[in-house]
Amino acid sequence: MAETALEDAAFVLARALAVHFKKSGDLDRHGKVDVTKSEIMKLRTQELVNKTTAIRDLGTAAVSEAGAAGRGVTAARVAALTATITGFSNGMSTPRGQIVNRSALLKEVETDVAARLETVSDLDDLVVQFDGSEPGKRFIEAWKRARIIVDTGGGQGGGTPPPAPTPSTPTLPA
Repeated sequence: MAETALEDAAFVLARALAVHFKKSGDLDRHGKVDVTKSEIMKLRTQELVNKTTAIRDLGTAAVSEAGAAGRGVTAARVAALTATITGFSNGMSTPRGQIVNRSALLKEVETDVAARLETVSDLDDLVVQFDGSEPGKRFIEAWKRARIIVDTGGGQGGGTPPPAPTPSTPTLPA
């Protein structure tokens, strides 16, 4: 949305500048702003900011020239493009910031999970001590099953929780 607004504002000022520079005989600056809408739309984010900034700078310089206002090169259009560039530039850094935040959080989760797995691994070594009786063997089997990670497909969407699995082995007497 901000990208489209920037493309539109830049194109309007670029066309006004192209007409102005052509009428005033300044072919060097005319060549810098003689762009089509599709050429502007094809630019990637940083290229778009660079191109629109160049158009804005040429517009700033041309505003005070004779006949510029009559051809659509106005301070209001330059100011509008400046505001749009600023808004778009501020929005460009937001996704990168979120990616960095997410990476840091994922790294923390990995570290925490590794610590928990080490603790559970120590318990795995203790569980084998119950191998001497039938209830102990059932406990070991239940422990092994509890350690299996099952993807319930819940994800971030929420929704209804899956039904609890029914135990296939009898519970141990107290």
